[in-house]
Amino acid sequence: MAQAEHRPRRSFRLVSAWVASCLIVLVYFLLPDGEPAATLDAGHFSGADSAPEQRLDVVAVSPTDAVAGSAVTISYEGAPERVPVRAFAGKEELPVLARRNGALVVRLPSDLPVGRVKLRVYAGDERSKPYPLQVKTANYRKPFRNLVGGFALLIFGIGILARGARGAAGLGNANLIARLGRRGPAALGLGAVVGALAQSTTAAAGLLAGLVSSSLLAVVPAASAFLGAQIGAASAPLVTGLIDPREGLLVIAIGVLWLGLSADRRSTAIGRFVLGAGLIAFGLQTLRPGFEPFIQDPRLLSFVASLRADSVVHVAVCSLLGAALVAVLQGPAPVVVLVLMLAQTTAEWDLKTALAVLSGSGLGAAFGALITTPAGRSCRRLAQLHLILGAGSTVVSALTVGLWAWLADRIVPGVPQEIEWGKRVLLPNFGLHLGAAFALSQLGAALLLLPAVPFLARKLEHWFPDGRPGELSRVGDVAGVVRSSLLRVLAAHRSGLEPLLDLALEGRREAGRTAEHRLADAHDELEALLAGPVLRLEKEGEGHVLGRTAFGCLQLERALDAVHRQAERLIDRRVALSANAEARLLPHQDEDTLRKLHTLLAEGVDALMRSIEQRSPADLDLARAREIHMNGLEARARAAVLSGEPEPSIVRLHLGVLGLVDAYEAAGNQVYRLSESLAASYAKSSPAAAV
Repeated sequence: MAQAEHRPRRSFRLVSAWVASCLIVLVYFLLPDGEPAATLDAGHFSGADSAPEQRLDVVAVSPTDAVAGSAVTISYEGAPERVPVRAFAGKEELPVLARRNGALVVRLPSDLPVGRVKLRVYAGDERSKPYPLQVKTANYRKPFRNLVGGFALLIFGIGILARGARGAAGLGNANLIARLGRRGPAALGLGAVVGALAQSTTAAAGLLAGLVSSSLLAVVPAASAFLGAQIGAASAPLVTGLIDPREGLLVIAIGVLWLGLSADRRSTAIGRFVLGAGLIAFGLQTLRPGFEPFIQDPRLLSFVASLRADSVVHVAVCSLLGAALVAVLQGPAPVVVLVLMLAQTTAEWDLKTALAVLSGSGLGAAFGALITTPAGRSCRRLAQLHLILGAGSTVVSALTVGLWAWLADRIVPGVPQEIEWGKRVLLPNFGLHLGAAFALSQLGAALLLLPAVPFLARKLEHWFPDGRPGELSRVGDVAGVVRSSLLRVLAAHRSGLEPLLDLALEGRREAGRTAEHRLADAHDELEALLAGPVLRLEKEGEGHVLGRTAFGCLQLERALDAVHRQAERLIDRRVALSANAEARLLPHQDEDTLRKLHTLLAEGVDALMRSIEQRSPADLDLARAREIHMNGLEARARAAVLSGEPEPSIVRLHLGVLGLVDAYEAAGNQVYRLSESLAASYAKSSPAAAV
């Protein structure tokens, strides 16, 4: 039954992997690959149309090559004060999206042909000499490549980091993290440190999710730490981080170095932890350019310039825009810089509007964290808490925008901004006011929501229970349910044994995959059995027998997993010896030993199934005979190793076979113990149970 339930799911995942891979490749090659025009010679445009004494001049254009219809920034010097500056592409005037002293943000015409275009600026009657701009076709392959590649690096890095954290942390480290997590303020401070170091709420969420998936941090403390991570990540523009996404490749190099030179399990775990952190950082660095075409869209810039936080609806719109920007840019730090730039260049945003945009950082951080949340019950619950707390933080910050702006005006000296044509907006004053107001709003929202985190976690457990509702309460014969489940578990064990012999003798890896799936089905069935029906069995009679048998099946499952691992290792060894034609072939004696051991183990499992199905004692004499026979076969395999074989490769092959023989013998011991338990238990049970 378990095998039938899991087969469609595995087939669906395998088909999904093939379909997704083909779709990614197809979409990538269908997207246009924009090629830039020929390299421009700036001297081609210099001097011909300008007088030697000309003061107005274009000093830079960013980007140096652009797509028709996109926005570019023109930096100039020498413009007279209080004279409006205009920009032209050839003879066509360009619409100004934003302006500041010495720079214009303009939109290029959407019908510009690929090639060279002359840009000029005019101040009254004075004009600059032409500046070359290269127009290219749009390249959509690059952002698509960055999006899928960056996302894959994030997921892969989080998985490696979780394995490294689990292996590197000792019991003392785990207890320290657990003690920190039990205190709300300490968890908040831990999150602030992680956010400041990672400079990204997405990366911080990935690190916290890795700690949760490695069982070093509980869900509730991790959710509390995520509130602090938003504060820490927002301080990144003011505090230089230790792990910047641009240094991701350097961290990856250190992680690979540790893995290559590791001499024990702990150093390997440290290498994995460092490598995972580097992959997360490099994944973010790769992911961000994929969103640039959307962020630099001139229509978005025009929409942003028109925003005003003068009503509840407009504040909500500002918050949603900020949430989208934080989710796309993986944290509030780049959004803070972007808001400051827009406030300066447009000269139209006040402190309240800028703060309303940043109020959406909580919700945006929660959505951005979804891409770094691995699968699993705990991580799924953590993602739900992130969304609720992020939405709550955004609502609280948006509703109190006026309060935090007022407090910032009282705390920070100076005027937030000074808007006057021809004068530069005072960015330091505005930046200090905005930074103080944003920090106060995030801290206030975090302190307000922190006590509610345990309550929300309990409510989520009640609203969205992860466990499947038990059907046992509607079943009268609990022992019958357990007996049927045990038979399915042993049947899955028996079916998992069949391909193992084919794997060991023929080296067919697909046989090993089949065995792995069937043993996994048995594990799922047994885990559900032990966590539910077995707990409701009677403590006497057949209930006692079935309960002991269920836990015995757990030991048998572990032994069968060891048989599978040793069979895979034997094939690895034979592949490594494939250059030696004689060594890669199993000796006849070893092959005969493995076949006999496999047959004896399968017969033992069949006998267990008959005993449980007939509710009768197992034949202990026959079980003891099988066990003695398996011990004799193991002794014969050991003798083959000690036979004095002069060829080292043959000795290595014998050692590989001996490892598999030991695993078979250990599984046979578990079968004998189960038979012994069934024989004793059913003999002592009531006569009605033995019928």
